[in-house]
Amino acid sequence: MPTADENRQREDLENQVWNAIAAFEQIVETIPTDRVSLEALSNAYEQVGDLARARDYLIRLVDVLIAEKDREAAELVRDRLVKLAATDPLAKEAATRLDALLTVGLPVPKKFDLSQEQVELDARKVEDAERRSSHVAAELSLAWALFQANELNQEEYALVAQDLSEISARNALITVSVLHVLHDRGNKSLERVLAFASRDSGVPIIPLGLFDVPDAAFTLLPVEFVVRFGVTVFALMGQDALVAQMNPFNRQMNAKVEQIVNRPCHFYLTTPADFDALLEKRKVVKPAPASASPSP
Repeated sequence: MPTADENRQREDLENQVWNAIAAFEQIVETIPTDRVSLEALSNAYEQVGDLARARDYLIRLVDVLIAEKDREAAELVRDRLVKLAATDPLAKEAATRLDALLTVGLPVPKKFDLSQEQVELDARKVEDAERRSSHVAAELSLAWALFQANELNQEEYALVAQDLSEISARNALITVSVLHVLHDRGNKSLERVLAFASRDSGVPIIPLGLFDVPDAAFTLLPVEFVVRFGVTVFALMGQDALVAQMNPFNRQMNAKVEQIVNRPCHFYLTTPADFDALLEKRKVVKPAPASASPSP
């Protein structure tokens, strides 16, 4: 029988998923062809067991990819669509149209055996795409929670959701986080949001700028992972790692960090300014922020 703690963790995860669904559906109402939102909605509905809606959003994503003739992105969703097509006529029809995109104008492929390296590379690509989608969902879930708690007004929430969607759709290596969006827009609510996130999650805020981060700690996570997901190891205490993060509610990311560093982790919330200052000190170059104008 599940323990009380396990039940609470499951409820927290379900709440995150439903918050993310609500946030993504608002974006899709405004931008019906937003790829990140369509993919995230398909994954989220599959996670809560609504396979019909999961299929519908996946097909809508396929339609966008076909219209934009994006073969590379189409390859990433093909396997999932083919699995559905085995038992679903609508998915089967969409898979046929997707295959037409992938094969048009291409020579007849030669038969060959995939190397183990290629198989592993393809698996990593799929895993990275799923992780990025899950991360964006967690950030939008945080934005929605802040809106519901009146820490962000409706206009601020809409701007944050729009920025997250636009940033996540890029291939550039840039941190996707609610806190960075608020910081880059010069939003006056940032300090209040940080206090709320710390209080509500039970994760303390750490003054990351006061730490001299050693190589042995910083290099435990790949640089791309650090930048994109806004999380870094900043100190070691015996066999334990101290981790600074942008979103204290993203439990899946915490689990992934512990898996990568392969040691117990203790998580702390930090400010986007301190996080970016650390990256600059470590000579990690990031693109300029994408915000259009300061928030009111």
